Amino acid sequence: MKKFINSLILAALFCLSSNFLTAQGGDSQGYYSFDYMKVKPGMHDEYLKLEKAWKKIHQANIKAGKYNFWELTQVAYPSGDNEEYNYVTRINFKGEKQLAGYLENWTMPDLATILTPEERALVDRTTEIRTWVKSEIWSHADMALGKDIDKEKIVVFNYFDFPETGSRTAHQRVEREIWKPVHEARIKDGKMTGWIMVSKQLPWGSADAYHDATVDLYADWEQFLTQGSPIPYFEKVHAGKDADKLFAETNAACDLIRQEVRMVVNSSNAPNDAPAKK
Repeated sequence: MKKFINSLILAALFCLSSNFLTAQGGDSQGYYSFDYMKVKPGMHDEYLKLEKAWKKIHQANIKAGKYNFWELTQVAYPSGDNEEYNYVTRINFKGEKQLAGYLENWTMPDLATILTPEERALVDRTTEIRTWVKSEIWSHADMALGKDIDKEKIVVFNYFDFPETGSRTAHQRVEREIWKPVHEARIKDGKMTGWIMVSKQLPWGSADAYHDATVDLYADWEQFLTQGSPIPYFEKVHAGKDADKLFAETNAACDLIRQEVRMVVNSSNAPNDAPAKK
C-alpha cells in the first residue's frame, strides 16, 4: 500500500461538478467521451479561439438533444514539449441510445446559422491548429459532491491499472468502501469540492496502460495546494480498524500509474463572451 499512499501524499504536497451530473438522471447510465488534443507549437491562442467556435457547435448539438455537456480543460501537469497531449475535451451522455447516436451518426449542425464567416474559416483550419491524439469512452461509476461543486476549476485525473491480484470489481470495492468515506469527510471540511469514479469502456484490452480512474475536483489552485494530507481523514473515518489491512486491500486491488492536473478553460455552460483562460 506504500506506493498508493505515497502517490496520495505526493498529490497533496504538489498540490466534477454538476456538469458530471448531467451524464446522470433516472436509471440511465452516464457516459463520457474524452478527446485528447495536442496543440501545434505557437498556436495556443488560435486554438482557444478555435475551441470557442467549436463551443457554439457543441451548444447546438446539446440543444438538439445529441448530448448533454461539453468541457475543455488544459493539462497543467505534467507539461512540456514531450507530452503526448496538452488539452482534453469531455462530452457527457445519458444512456446508451444517446451515446450510440454520437458514435454512429456524428453530424455537424448548419454552421452558417451559428458561426460567423471568421469562425467557419477557423473551424476549417482545425487539423492545422491541433492534432486529435486519441479518444476514449468512460462510464460513470460513483461520486461524492459538495455544495460548491459548480465552482470547480482544478480537475485531478488519477489513472489506475489492475495488478495481478486486482480487478475492476476489487478496485471499485476499495474505492467505495475505503476511500469514498475519506473523500466525503474532506469535502465536508472544505478540502475539495468533489470526487468522481469512472471506468474506461473503449478502447479496452490487456495492452492498455490504465482501465479505471478517479477524478478529484477543487475550487481553485489555492484549495488544491492547501488541501494537506488525506491520512488524518483516513485515520478518523476508519478509527478502530486495521489500517495496514485496508492499505493492503487497496494495494492488491489497484495501482495508481499516472496523475494529471487539469485546469477548466471553457464549457458549454459558460457565457459565450467569457474570456478564454490560459
